[in-house]
This record gives sequence, structure tokens and C-alpha cells, in this order.
Amino acid sequence: MSHPLYWPARIFFYPVGNTSAICLTEELPPEHKADVLLLGCGDPRHILYTAYADASVPNEPRKLDVTCCDVDAAVLARNTLLFTLLADNAAENRLPSIWNIFYHMMLGESSLSLLIEQCRKLVPLTENLDSWKQGPYAHVVTMCSSDTLSEIGRFWKLWLGTSNFSAKQAKRFKEKFQDGIKNVRKRHGDYVVATSMRSAGPLAPVALFAVSEQFKDFWMTGTTNDGSPATKPANNPNPTFAFSLLGDEFAVHYGTDPISGFHLAESLASAGLELSDKTTSAIPKVVRAARQQFSTWCKAVIRRVQNSSASSASLMVRMYAGEALAFCQALRSANASVVHTPIFIAPWRRSVVQLDDTLYSPSAPSPAPTSFNVIETSNLIDHLGLQNLLTVTIPLLFDSSSSTLYTEALLPAGDSPAEGILDHMCGDLSTMSLLLGVVPSAYVSRFTTRSNTAETMMQGIADPFPNQYHERLAWKHTSPGHSSNSLHKAEFSFSETQLAGKLFDIYLNMFSDEDVRKRMAILSVDNSRAQRMIQSAVIIHYSRRSFALLIAHMKTRVHCDWDRVIIDLQSLILRDSTLITGSNFFQETACHLHLAGFSLPWISPAQVQELRSEEDPPLFRAWNTVPEVVTVVLVVPRHTIINVQSDLSDAGTPILQCETRVDSKHNSFACLSGSFGKLEVSGKDENKVAVVVEDKAGINGTSPLIVSFPVLSSTLMCMSGGTVGLGVRSTLGTVELTKKLGLEMCLFRALLTDERYAHVLARAPTTSHGMINSERSPEPPELDTKRQGHPIHVEMDKSNTKVQSLTARVDIVDPAGQASLASGCVVTVGQLSPNKAKLNVDQYEHVIPFPFPVDTANAKLRVARKSKYVEVVAPMTLTLNIKRESNIAGNFRTALDCGVPALWSMHRVNLDRCPSFKLSRSRNAFDWLGPHVGLTFSQRERASRERNALPGSIPDTFVSLKDSLHCFFVSAAGLDGPTQAEFTLWNPEEDEFYATILVTNIRLDLGSHTVVADSWIMPGSSDIRDKLKVAHVLSIKTDNYESEAWRHLLPLFIERCRTWKHKPSCEYLVHNSIPLYPGAGSDPKKVPWCSCGMGIGTEVLKERYGNVLAKYATRAAISPLFPVSYLEKVGIIPADSALTKCVGCGKGGIPLSACARCKKAKYCSKDCQVKDWKAHKKNCVLT
Repeated sequence: MSHPLYWPARIFFYPVGNTSAICLTEELPPEHKADVLLLGCGDPRHILYTAYADASVPNEPRKLDVTCCDVDAAVLARNTLLFTLLADNAAENRLPSIWNIFYHMMLGESSLSLLIEQCRKLVPLTENLDSWKQGPYAHVVTMCSSDTLSEIGRFWKLWLGTSNFSAKQAKRFKEKFQDGIKNVRKRHGDYVVATSMRSAGPLAPVALFAVSEQFKDFWMTGTTNDGSPATKPANNPNPTFAFSLLGDEFAVHYGTDPISGFHLAESLASAGLELSDKTTSAIPKVVRAARQQFSTWCKAVIRRVQNSSASSASLMVRMYAGEALAFCQALRSANASVVHTPIFIAPWRRSVVQLDDTLYSPSAPSPAPTSFNVIETSNLIDHLGLQNLLTVTIPLLFDSSSSTLYTEALLPAGDSPAEGILDHMCGDLSTMSLLLGVVPSAYVSRFTTRSNTAETMMQGIADPFPNQYHERLAWKHTSPGHSSNSLHKAEFSFSETQLAGKLFDIYLNMFSDEDVRKRMAILSVDNSRAQRMIQSAVIIHYSRRSFALLIAHMKTRVHCDWDRVIIDLQSLILRDSTLITGSNFFQETACHLHLAGFSLPWISPAQVQELRSEEDPPLFRAWNTVPEVVTVVLVVPRHTIINVQSDLSDAGTPILQCETRVDSKHNSFACLSGSFGKLEVSGKDENKVAVVVEDKAGINGTSPLIVSFPVLSSTLMCMSGGTVGLGVRSTLGTVELTKKLGLEMCLFRALLTDERYAHVLARAPTTSHGMINSERSPEPPELDTKRQGHPIHVEMDKSNTKVQSLTARVDIVDPAGQASLASGCVVTVGQLSPNKAKLNVDQYEHVIPFPFPVDTANAKLRVARKSKYVEVVAPMTLTLNIKRESNIAGNFRTALDCGVPALWSMHRVNLDRCPSFKLSRSRNAFDWLGPHVGLTFSQRERASRERNALPGSIPDTFVSLKDSLHCFFVSAAGLDGPTQAEFTLWNPEEDEFYATILVTNIRLDLGSHTVVADSWIMPGSSDIRDKLKVAHVLSIKTDNYESEAWRHLLPLFIERCRTWKHKPSCEYLVHNSIPLYPGAGSDPKKVPWCSCGMGIGTEVLKERYGNVLAKYATRAAISPLFPVSYLEKVGIIPADSALTKCVGCGKGGIPLSACARCKKAKYCSKDCQVKDWKAHKKNCVLT
């Protein structure tokens, strides 16, 4: 396993999602099939919503093939139960009961009966894979492995078993379940839990009181209350909430809230409630909205799966129970025709992944996907680490411009919650993206169409530092066509010294928890910040195996002398004094570099045999052949654990690691495999094998703890008389454990030669004699040595941390061009787009694509006239530094993907699935939209708006564009007066009206927590404007730069809501350009968008404006453009002035102290705080 091994004590069960549903296909053109991989899938809300909201062309529903992976089979058992209920006849009539089964912790008799009845149907189907495939649900849900089916079936049997409880058993079961709920209530006390307010998006302030009260009610009753008088009592524990990885111990996460996964804004946008409304009327509204959405989404699934076969169904869901990193490695092995993989299913499991060969073998008649155009990873970066995730998922991302990898974070990292992604990257964002092959799309475009308004507001509530900050990123290939799941061609070259320096920089960042300076820094900060730093420091995601696999992935993209790079890197690591335990982990680092396929001269077979001859180690004396890598197994007696088990559990999630010691030699190993059970050993010497008989009770059983780790045999050869031990990694969170374990934090130690406890094996133990595990990683694809052309050369800065320039070499192969070059012709380079340069050699043009934006104005040319090539050395401009720019047209990127446009950083929407809303009679009730649209400006942009008026200042076109969009939405919504539906875009510098926009609705883009104008775009020519018979048309003035930006933006607004097909004669295809150039302007035949969608679906326009205008109109989804949170600070709504005064006595202008819990209420004295506590505790918000 790449991830460190945590002590398995604190495990929570997540039966329902904690963020609102998103449409998984929002980046895909409607013609493309969706092969989706959900890692850490949680509940199926994303699948349900996608089935409802997916935009496809008429009469051709998109095929959705979704592979779900979750480490907790109880989650998958619930999900599969849901899909089977929806596949049954008359499912729509049972949707109220299905809601109860899936979202209520307490059930009434009818809902419980339906659950038990369904389990009785399902349990017989779990006998084996064939029985499932022959059953009635195989066309909807399929199992990726027999182990998955067995684990899911185990939970169905547990649920079914509760129906056979005796009266005494049923009473004990209910009491234990209710005690678990009570303990969660005690944990929250009087706090206000408001995390579900993020599900209301821009209406988060309106929802604050309602969601906090609903949360309390849910944990009090175990049900949701929509205000219906027909609600029946629910007195039975829901078995689907009672069992999880922890067995029958109540483990439901304390933040679980059934409404979190839904879109609460829909019920509040037109409800007439004001900001921070505290009336109870909103509580049933949000519950009814959640239930109605669930019902609507389920009906969409029913339409897809009922009365269909496996071949005709437009939805297939595949289930896999196991750890995400291991599953991704197994899928990659399946790509290489290896179905039975040498990869453990999950931490604390010794079974290896064995995918169903009827789905994943090369000869499978209907193979399951092993590469995907959508990969959704939930918030696994909080649990597994971003680099671990990217290393295993990028090779699975299909080679396409529209393919997208999503990551989410909920736990804040770094000094600023919004900048947490920069901390996760372990290096400069641009450089790491270049080496990895994927980049956050918004980082390149400098804007996003997804809103983080709710997080901004929650951050204000939890000032100064929230416990959660939700950040969702969409990653795309840097250079589609060269991804690592195809015949690979190296894209870049580096100098070996610079690359080694950069890899060393990554190494220091990945293992910064070992940096003693970082620990000492905590002593110099205030208590609140120190506490945050400690919480961050104890979360460790990387082992030396993580580092080795990351470099192996980078090797598939970089052309250089890798043997030299690894030797230089080794020297840097050996000389390092920054990481206090770096030298202790050096042998493990070398071991995993070797396993990842890198050559270290001192680990060759010849060197190993020579060392063996010199040392004559007792461990290998009788071995005929000693491999370079062996496995050490340590059996830790249970009695040594029992003494400290409660202390380990109280410490949260301490990390286990092994060590070997002899004299002054001390080596540490963090890449462990662990399990509880009995070790059965047979054979001897290099033929010795070990099998683990796992104890299903795990940590709660009585069996020994068995840990194993790979190690270089040469390391053990130098350790005659040495010991191997298991200990706890020392972190700032394990200080209390030193009182019990001592400074060395050792749990158990034994001689390496003591075969009662220690074994050295040629292969790692598993649960089967027939599947002995190999420690070697899957080989990365070899570089194509016959590639055409030259890779881009990367030049680093002096510190080897950031890319300074990119050098492209162009060979002049045309004879006439060669002659011109030899004759001394002028060679020039110009900017074609942010990431494309145009090289001119006399009259010959060469387009040079770069992976990232470059500055050709300051590029250098190296002209080799005799050798007939030109090198363009261009500074890379993609940095974290955002500045005023006049020409931003290139930020609105798109490309043709299989003949249809693929959008870079603008998600698609199905406008007909976006609910519209009307203005409330209460003008204050619509106050949420103004702040929401206002938050499109960052703090820098707010200041820039004031400087724009200064003479000689550089135009900030993004600010101008956002100003125009702000004016557009305020006017269309009628925030400052009557609603305005007709607009023109006017460039007074050219005296040109270049577009007319008609707004027919303002809608909620629920999945992205923002609004969208359902609009129709027409040419701006005078003859068309004359046909628009309305009293007033609002003209939005745009200068030349902004006009250019709009001409690039309008085709994207059109494409993102397209439900029609582009014609074979589409102008985009004919001219191979989006937008259309040259000739974009007022001529109706030369607009920047294609004519394929003109006049389609215009019935609403015909009713309002007549038939004449409708034929020129193309539907568009216009939305605000938001700043990227990790690049710029968002302009937070000014705090309430009341908060600058003492809440108790109202005094102002004096020093105030904040409440230690909510950090919001401020007091001038302890007396004022005590007096106010009775009133304040009701609103003391815990987010």
C-alpha cells in the first residue's frame, strides 16, 4: 500500500453524502458515451442526479456506465439495494418508503417490511457471480469481483437477520442503536451544526437556521419531517444504518444529514424569506425539496432501467468493494491483461484483488471499462493524499479533450483554507501539472463557472478558520493525445541535474512532517493557529512508495537519462539534513525506487550476490538465490497490543511503522501491510511461504497482529544479530503515547532470526496459497524511442522549483524553407493564442503548440541555418500571480474532440433541468442574488475597478467583462428596477453592435450553486435589431478588448447548453476554428458562433417576439464568471457592524475578545460573555 498504515480504531460510516449532488457528465459533449469511475463513491446521489440532469441529443439518451468503488461494502450494499428497488415493477408507488429506507435511521413498519422483503429476494442471488448474473438485476447492477458480491451479501444477510431476532435480541439491538444516536447528540450539545447550508449554494444565509434546526430534529427523531400530517411513527432501528466496517457498533458519522446531498436553493429562491431568516417555515420546505428531488431523480433512473436488458439499458452500475488506490492499480493491470493482480484489496486485508475475468480479461465478450472519461474522487484527497490519487487515476483517464478528473477537499490545509490545494500539490502548481500531465482547468482559464459562495459565507461564520472548506477542482489533460494510457511519446526533456533537483524539492514537500523546523515553528505562533498546525501535521498521507510511484509516472512523460537522475537524487537525499528521519527511511526509499523500475547500481543481482559472499548473513545462508527484494513478516502477540489498545484508539489515527536495528544502524519502514489473524508457514529458505488466516473480528478479536513490508535483501545482509520491531510514528499528535510506550514508541520487537515472530520471505503473505503476492509495482509504459519530432525542453529556475521557460525545436523539412533558412531569411515568432506560437521562416508558417501559456513577445530564437532547425525559447506565463490583462480572449479555450466542441473550463448545463424562479413580493427576500453576483469579483478586482478610471492604466478586461455580466444579471433579475429582457453588446470604438441577447428566464444552476440566464443570442446587425419591437433595449458598452473576449465567450455559452447535433457542414469543422474567424462582426453570416443551432427550440421566442426573429436565435446559458479561490481572495461580504461592538453591553471602540467556540461573537469582558451565554449558546455555530 502506498498510504501509511493507520491504527484501525476511529472509522466512521458515511451512509449518505455530505455535499450536494453534481451532474457527472457536465464536461462531456452530449454525443459522447459516459464511462464514469466513482472512487470513494458514497451514496448514489451523483448517479441519480446525472440520470435526471444529463443533457443528450433528442431520442438518443447517453449510455451511462458507472463503476463505483468504496472501501466500506455497507455503503455499496445500501446503494445496490436502492437500484434493485428502483428496477422492480411499481417502484414509483413505493418511492416514499424507499426514501425512508435510505435516509431515515428509524423506520415505520411498512418501510421496514419493504426492506426485509427486498433482502429476502437479494440474499439468494449472492451465492456466487453466476447466480447474480442470472438474477433479475444484472442488467442494472453488476459486481466487479466475487469478493465484492460476498461482502455486499454479508450486509444483506445481517439486515435480514434482524427480522429473526428474539424479543431480547431486538430490545438489545434497539437500545444499542439508540445509545449511539444519543452519544452523537451529546457530542453536538447546544452547538448549531450548519454544514448543510452549503447545499443551498447562494441561498446559504437563508438556509442557515432551517438546516441547523432540521439537523437537530433528525438526530432527535431519526427521521425527516416535511410537515405532512400523514407522517407515521417510526420506532424501529434501520438495519442499513446499524452495520458497517465496524460490525454492529454504531459508527454513523456525527455530521450525517439526509438533506446535505440535495439542492436546497430550489425551495428557497422564491420563498420570500430574508437573509438569516429564523422562522420555522423554511424547515419543512427544505425537507420537501429534498424528498421531491429524490423522487424526481429516481423516476429518471426507473425510466432508464425498467423493461430493458443489459445491452439496451442506458444505465449500468458496477460495484467494487475495496480501497480506491488498490482498485485503480488493478484496473491498470487489467489494461495490461492481468486480471488476478498482486494487489491487496484494502488496508488490514490480506486478500488480493481478483477482478471478474468475464468482464476484465482481454477476451471478455462485453468488457467493462478500464479507462474513463469521467473520474470522480469525492474528497479522498483528505484521506489518501492528492499525489497518491493522481498517480493511480491519471493513467485511467481517457485520452480526450473533454475527459475530466474531479477532486474535492473538505478539510482545510495550509495557512488559508482556499489555498489548500497548493499545499496538497507538494510543489509549484504549474511545474507539478506539467510533470503529471493534468492541470486544474480553472488554473489555466483564470475563472470558473462554479460558485463557492456558500464556503465564503461559512468561512465568515467560522472566522478565523473553519473546520471545513469545500473545494472542487476539475483536472484535464495538459496535452490531449499524449496521455499515459496510449502508446506513449515523451512530451518533455529536462537536464538531469535540474530534474533531480525538482524531484528532491517534491521529496522535501511530501515528507515535510519530518522537518524539525516545521515542528519548532508551531512553538512561535498563537494557540489557535498552533492547534490548526498540529491538526494538519498529524495527517500524513505519503510513504516512500508514494514518492517512487509518483516518479515512475513522471518518467512516462519526461525524456532524459533517468539512471543519472536517480543517482543525483540519491545523493541529494543522502546529504539532506532537513528531514530529521530522512536517513532512517533511505533504505525504504531505495527499495521502492527499485520496485518502481528504476536502476540503482548497488542493487543489481551481481552486487547482491557479491555482498552475500562478503557478509555471509545467517538469514540467507541456506538460500540458493537471494532476490534483490524480500519481505519481512512480523507476528505481534495480542497480549502486547491489549495493554495499549485503548491508548492507541484514544490517540485518533496513529500511524504504524516498522524498524530494523543492529548496533547503530536504524532503518524505518512506513509502507506496511497489516492484518489480524494466524500466520501459517510452510517450506523453508527461499521456498518458504506464508498464508494469513484472517480473523474477521479484526481489532476486536483475539488474534495476533501480522505486519509485513518489503526490504532490500542487501539491507538485511548487513544486519546480522539485528531486530525487527513495530512501533508508532512520532508526531505532534502522539505525545501522550510516549508516556505509555516510551520515547522510541515501540510496541513489540523480536530478533530477525526468531521464527516464532519474524520471517523473511521471497514473497509477501496473502490469504491464499495460490495467490502469493509480488511486491513489484506494475511496470509503467516504456517511452517510444521512435517518436517523431522533439519533446519540449523545460528549463527550471535557479532553485529548481519552478519552470522558467519552455523550448520548442522545429525542424525545417520543406526544401524551399530550408533554402530560405540557409540564405539568411528573417525568422520571427508571434503569439497565435496563449499556448500556441506561430513561427515564420520567410513565407513559411509553423504552428508550435505548448502545453501551457507562454510569452512569445519575450521569446528568444536559436536559428541553426546549417542544421536546418529553429528553437523557440519562451518564458512560461502560467503562475499563481494574477495581474491586470487587456487581452483575455485566449482564456476561453475550446477544442474539437472527435468532431464536436469540448469546453475547457465551462461546465455544461441542461437548461430544461435548471428550475426557474420568480421574484418574491418581498424585495428583501431577493437580496441573496445581489451579493452572489457581486462575489464574482475578487478583492484585487474590486480594487482594480477603481483604478480603471485612472489615465494610462492597463485595461483589466476580466473586470470589464464581469462588470458587464453584473449589469446583465442585475437588470435581467430586476434588482434595481423593472426586469430587462433585451440586451445588445455594443463596441462604440468600432461603432458596432455585434450581438443581441434575449433573456427568457433566470434559472438556478443547482449543481454548481449559481444562477444561469436562459438566453437566446442573435447577430447584432441593424436589420435584426429593427425587427425587435420592444420599448427598450439595454446596450452594454464594451471596448475592443472586451468585445474580443465576448466573441470568444458567446460560442461557449451556446455550446454548453446544446441538445442538438452539429451538422456535417458546421462552420467550426469547415474552418477548424472556435470562434469563427476572420469576419466575426455585425454580418449575420459571419458571427463567431456556428449556424447549427439557429432557430431550434425557439417556441418561447415565437410567443414573445414572433416568428421572424426566432430563426436567427440560438439558445445559450449565460452565467457569472467567478474568481479561482486558490489564486485570489474573494471579496467577502462586509461583516455586520454589530459584530464590531460587544454583544453583551453594546460598547464599541474598545478591544474585544471573540468567543472561543464560534470565534464570531465578541465581548469586552468575561462578565459580558457569561451574562450573554444563555442567549448566545443557541447561535454558537459549529461548522
